[in-house]
Formats: sequence, C-alpha cells, structure tokens
Amino acid sequence: MRIGLPFETPANGARFFDTKNEAKLQPIGQVQFAWNEQDPFLYNEMYDNSLIFFDENYCTVTNDIHGVASVPTLNYLPGILERHLPPSPVIIDIGCGQGEFVKDLRRRGLVAIGYDPVLRRAESFLHPEYWSRSAPPADLYVMRCVLPHIPDPWDFLMLITESSPHALVLIEFQRLEWIIGRNIWYQIGHGHVNFFSAGDFESRYNVVDQGQFSNGEWAWILTDPGTFTRARSQDCSLTTRLQTLLDNRERMLRKAAAIVDPVAIWGGAGKGIVLGQALQAALTTVVTVVDAHPNRWGTFLETSGIPVVSPENALQALDPSTTVLVCNPNHLEEISNFVQGRFNLLLPEALI
Repeated sequence: MRIGLPFETPANGARFFDTKNEAKLQPIGQVQFAWNEQDPFLYNEMYDNSLIFFDENYCTVTNDIHGVASVPTLNYLPGILERHLPPSPVIIDIGCGQGEFVKDLRRRGLVAIGYDPVLRRAESFLHPEYWSRSAPPADLYVMRCVLPHIPDPWDFLMLITESSPHALVLIEFQRLEWIIGRNIWYQIGHGHVNFFSAGDFESRYNVVDQGQFSNGEWAWILTDPGTFTRARSQDCSLTTRLQTLLDNRERMLRKAAAIVDPVAIWGGAGKGIVLGQALQAALTTVVTVVDAHPNRWGTFLETSGIPVVSPENALQALDPSTTVLVCNPNHLEEISNFVQGRFNLLLPEALI
C-alpha cells in the first residue's frame, strides 16, 4: 500500500564534493512511502540501489559545535557487555565508517573488527569491504544506522545468525515516531530504504534489551536474530500521520520561499543535504550551510551545490539578518549559545 505522493531527495544524502558543478551533477532519488501488510514495516518503494555510491565523497561522521566527535553507543555499551555478553567478547562493527568506534573499543581492551566499503585506511582490524557471512564469527554485531540502508533487513540479520548462531545484534536507528512527532521530514531521504520503530523488532525477535538516546531521536535494540518469527499481517497505523508529515513538508517549503532575508542551514549531514535540495527546488536561495566537521569545510552539498563553511567562518561572513535553519532541535541550544543572537535561528518546523 502506498502512502501519499512521491517526492525527490538527493540519492545518497551523505556525499560532499570539491566543486559546485560536480555536486550539482549527482543523481536525484525518489521516496514513496509504502507498507506491505504481509510483512508490516514502512519502506521506500522507489529506492534504487544503483544510485547509491559509497566512495571518497561519502562522509557521515558528526561533530559537536566545538569539533569534538562522539559515539553515543559508548555511553550505554558497557552495560550491555556486562549484562548480556560473555567475558572478552568479539565485536564486529558492520558499517564502521572510518573505524572511530572500533578504535575506541580496542583502546578499552576489547576485541573489535570493522567492515565498511567507505573505509579509507585499512588496518588489520579494519576492512574496506562489505561484511559477509564468510567473515570470522563474533559474539556481538553492531549496526549503527546501517540496517535502514539494507533493502532486505530481516534476510540480512539471518545471515548474521548463519555466521554466528549464538551472537546478539545491536541495532541503532532514528525513530520513526521522533521524525513524525517533530515534523522532521528532511530526515527522510532516498538513502534510507527502511524506516523503523521499536515495534518492528519486537514483533519479529526476542528483544534482549533496548533504549533511546539523543532526546529520543535515536533508539537502540539488542536482539537475538536467531529468534526470528514472521510478523503478523496488519494495517499501517501511521498512515494519517505520514500524510500530515508530507503536507507539512509542502507548507514549510512555501513559507521558506517567502523569507526575504538571506537563508542558511546549520547542519550539513543527511538532514541538511535533504533540506538544502528541497529548499532549492522550492526556489529558496540558501547562501551556505554551516557544519562543525572540518572534512566538510570548503565542499559543496550533494545535488544542491550549496557551499559548506565552518561555524567560525559563518560568524565572520554571514549577514546578521540571515535566517539560519537549524536542522536538529537537539543542537539548537548549543548553536544559540555560540552565535549569541547574531542571526535569526529557526527550527524549520517553526515555519509550518
């Protein structure tokens, strides 16, 4: 069953380019919410894997405003290891990025291995490739915002069971309820083929433990993939709320186009890339994107070609009349403290 009308977003939602022209040449994907009553969960019916590129332009690491990278998983993982894992467990990080999490674990004396095709620097414990079931077994597999990118998520988790029959899997994902409740439609991009709630796992697996972080934006689920049972067919309970989310997207874009002052975006990761393309398509001129990650400074956003600058550069270069749309409400307070009233800071959903 389809829900609402399709809309366009950057195909990947996580790539940055050295030139504006190259950025603007990148492919556009489409999102069409769909619900399969026989295998109930929300997915993008128009996901096209041929448009996804994990290359040197791909960058998903996030920093705080002071440039400090953090991995929230490390805040709750010790409790999981103590309660649910054997002594000295082997941990595999599927989709490890540049290996920051794996290196942190190894510094703590744990055996950790990472797999990711975007990895730029291989080491004996970091492999620039997709994980496969032929890899050595582990006690715990970690997937931090990875399963939403996989078209057949339950089949993929079954591969883990085939590789390590007694292993647990720790899955992190942005909560669908948070996205809908906060009207953050620009978190929905073509790069994610699945959109999860905790109930999607509770209806299929033995959930060993679970929790939330980042003020409810993110959830984590610790599950035993070997306990899979097919979820019972059911109607989508979110149809009306999803249609409202899409309606609010159109309302927000119309109001943004009416802003007469310069417009900038704070946050150049996935949310900023999707928001930038949508604003540009709605004829809103976005002068720049502000981002805390130094690897993104001087680059241009995928498809929109909007330039990325540092927070310090923004303070010096942006006109004080600029309306700055802050992509993540969790960061509004620290950004407000940093700019000290210099700009008109708004959460995009305030335009609804």
